[in-house]
Amino acid sequence: MSARRIALLAALAALLARPAAALPQLDLDVRLDPTTRAFAATARLADDRPLAGFALAPGFEITALTVDGRPARVEATTRDGRRWLRLPAGAQRAEIAYRATLAPLRTLDHRQVLQARAPTADADGSFLPAASGWYPDPGGLFSYRVALALPAGQKGLTPGELVAERDDADGYRAEFRFPQPADGIDLMAGPYVVGERALTLAEGRTIRLRTWFHRELAELAAGYLDDSARYVERYDRLIGDYPFALFSVVSSPTPTGFGMPSLTYLGRDVLRLPFIRATSLGHEVLHNWWGNGVYPDWARGNWSEGLTTFLADYAYKEDEGEAAALDMRLGWLRDLAAVTPENDGALRDFTSRRHGISSIVGYNKAAMLFLMLRDEIGLEAFARGLRRFWREHRFRVAGWRELEAAFAHEAGRPLRDFFRQWVERAGAPSVRLAAAERRGEALAVTLAQTGDYALNVPLRLVFADRVETRRVPLAGARETILLPGAGAAQAVELDPDYRLWRRVDAAALPAILRETFVAPRATLQFVDDDPALQAAARSLAARLLESGARRAADAAPRLIVGSAPAVDAWLAARGLPPRPAAASGRGTAQAWAGRDASGTPYAVVSGQDAAALRALERGLPHYGRQSWIVFDGGRAADRGVWPPRVERLDVGGAVPR
Repeated sequence: MSARRIALLAALAALLARPAAALPQLDLDVRLDPTTRAFAATARLADDRPLAGFALAPGFEITALTVDGRPARVEATTRDGRRWLRLPAGAQRAEIAYRATLAPLRTLDHRQVLQARAPTADADGSFLPAASGWYPDPGGLFSYRVALALPAGQKGLTPGELVAERDDADGYRAEFRFPQPADGIDLMAGPYVVGERALTLAEGRTIRLRTWFHRELAELAAGYLDDSARYVERYDRLIGDYPFALFSVVSSPTPTGFGMPSLTYLGRDVLRLPFIRATSLGHEVLHNWWGNGVYPDWARGNWSEGLTTFLADYAYKEDEGEAAALDMRLGWLRDLAAVTPENDGALRDFTSRRHGISSIVGYNKAAMLFLMLRDEIGLEAFARGLRRFWREHRFRVAGWRELEAAFAHEAGRPLRDFFRQWVERAGAPSVRLAAAERRGEALAVTLAQTGDYALNVPLRLVFADRVETRRVPLAGARETILLPGAGAAQAVELDPDYRLWRRVDAAALPAILRETFVAPRATLQFVDDDPALQAAARSLAARLLESGARRAADAAPRLIVGSAPAVDAWLAARGLPPRPAAASGRGTAQAWAGRDASGTPYAVVSGQDAAALRALERGLPHYGRQSWIVFDGGRAADRGVWPPRVERLDVGGAVPR
């Protein structure tokens, strides 16, 4: 998320006090030839209040400019690091003709795509991101119309409603309108085959679903349309009316994964992955409500990623069954264990994912917050709270306080303490079972915590013939809670289903690769003298370690890389466990996670040669949640996570009769 976008959306509440018609209006007529990369446009910018000026990237040449109907010259200055053209005082209308030759398409990896800002054009696909400054930007929120002209064989779009379209021998013409407040315009074009279906929603309104796919992906269109319809219907019922008239899935020639109002822009290789329709697609559909339908108040934290993760990624695991949902919750707490307390921030400070640690807070902690809130107030009140929040803040800025108010209203009680401790405080409590003893027909359980949180702690009571879960309050550093009728329990387990955001003793959690990948001080340990292996190890470490491929140091998490014989000898010489049986003698490369005697995490990557290590660069970074994995070339052949150890106390003494 750019600093400019954060500033714009933070100011949205004040701007939205004006009627929608009073927002600045930008009309664009765009001609683009992807083969020659020639771009030409005429823009008309109007407002009922004086326009200060507009920003336009330096690569675009202005060929004509009129202000309030008269030819004008404007002064170019720098504002917020961008080229800013100041209009004469009192100006309310400007017409700008401008042109450029866009940059050619480059081969980029995913990280480079995220950092890229230049508009590019190519017959295989053109992308003009909003951040590239390709249109006259009034410096605030605006509504827009875009008329797009492309040569025959090309099609294109921007976010918004498709109001006109023609495709014939003279080329492709389309008009898109976005009447809601916008902070930017993204434009995509390519040699697309368009698939479409109409979807009638529960309220009787019909919207259009589209795929804009490269020809080799056209066979995937039916499945993407079916699943898009399923997700739109799901969230339309759960939250409220889908906010746009169109939803599109658009293929990109580069490995993008972007969500924008009314569409998602995904790399052609990403679209082929079988799990995308089952997970990522629904996540992007839901962002049309949270993020693109209700705007986060960036000054007070981005709640939209956590709520979207909870209602999409996590909800799909709940659909699979409790085992899958528990595994995701355990994964969130495993990730938290990899974050040192000094790097653990507050949710109110999260704006966007910059690295793995920020996503652990902004996505995982926020998603767990909504799970705990649903457990706290009940499913029905939670669902009503979602619908109230949508009704009251659609196309408006809202923050954590507005979420709190909506849920508190539907719960019928204040939730200030709950939101204060989970949103405004950094860190997380650690909770432990200190004692459990029988007191006649009751069971006395002593709990201890660090952090002085007000918690509802799930306890599982294990009887001879059944198990029973109870929630008990814990507000102080140490409390003894009496559980009536539980004197016959043989054991008690602390939060065995992992429904509480807390720091779990790392020894109780299975080691996973991500502990080392995201560790701030992680280092690279060579265990081979072969120069080719060392070069491959350095290249792989640069992909895996967020801290960079530094040389090994004592008492720091290590990425240990080498050939199988060298790795096995190095581990044995230091008294570390040998390679797991599941990763022994299989595939061309293996990776597994562990912790040394001091609890410091490490990750081992073992390859049969330098080529086997280089083959891991694309796939291995995506498997950080695994404890072990076997690769055949670049393909993950097998993987797994070792089971956790639930904190448990046996209850001694005679069982009451």
